[in-house]
Amino acid sequence: MVDDRKEVLPLRIVAARFISTDEQVGLLELDRIAADASRVIQKRYWLLWLALVATAFATLITLIPGIILTLSETPSADIVLIIGLVCFVLTMTMFASWRVFQYGGMKASAQQVALYANADDPAARNLERLFSLLQRESPLRAFYWTKNGTRRDVDHRYFFGKLRAAHVTRDGAIRSALVGPVGFWFDRELFLEADIDGLIADAKAEPSRRGAPKQYDHTNAIIALIDHPKVRALDITKKRGNQREIIELLEDWYRSRRLKVPSETQLAPYANQILETIAKNRSS
Repeated sequence: MVDDRKEVLPLRIVAARFISTDEQVGLLELDRIAADASRVIQKRYWLLWLALVATAFATLITLIPGIILTLSETPSADIVLIIGLVCFVLTMTMFASWRVFQYGGMKASAQQVALYANADDPAARNLERLFSLLQRESPLRAFYWTKNGTRRDVDHRYFFGKLRAAHVTRDGAIRSALVGPVGFWFDRELFLEADIDGLIADAKAEPSRRGAPKQYDHTNAIIALIDHPKVRALDITKKRGNQREIIELLEDWYRSRRLKVPSETQLAPYANQILETIAKNRSS
């Protein structure tokens, strides 16, 4: 008997429903999570790419000539060949280090702590509840379609890695940085066939019922800075200089939490709000 409640959906859509009852809001949240996580790994990822390109190029210009020189029995050819082999080993080591970073070893034998800018983010927690189902060795399997239309199930270990959020993102550094537990880079669009409402209930997920997420967390930033030592030490009579200093503190607050930093124009009204609050507190 076919279960009429089952749907075949992109895993990204399933993830959006785990995050919010409004699918479009859930998709926006996924993009935000991906952008924040991409910023966390961006430096490490580009350093890896630079190292890979450098060692691969060094391998190309030494290993192949070394083999040719060795076959032609050219004097000192073995030195060039050894240098080429060393460069090749370094290239493989660079790639292996990235797999180890994601899976804790060359084999994906255990679930790793997922990499998020804020692991306590309710959206990230709901996303992890979806991944916890997919990490089980069970009939529930994500899959992708090959070019000839063949369905290929994905092993549950694909969801063990630190960058598993990449499976439900459209683009960004985290998407291009993902490797599978076997093989090389993995960027297939995944699908899931399941009763989505049933999965949400089984995972005890709590999709948000609110509207579109706020882009900037101004309220918490203001609360955090009201009692900041530098703010408390301000001379209220120097309004322009104070505004600039508070804007810089607000920017630091966002950066410290790996959040998108608003523009100076956007922050100026909130800096004035903090100054007004301080003035009222001191006059009372």
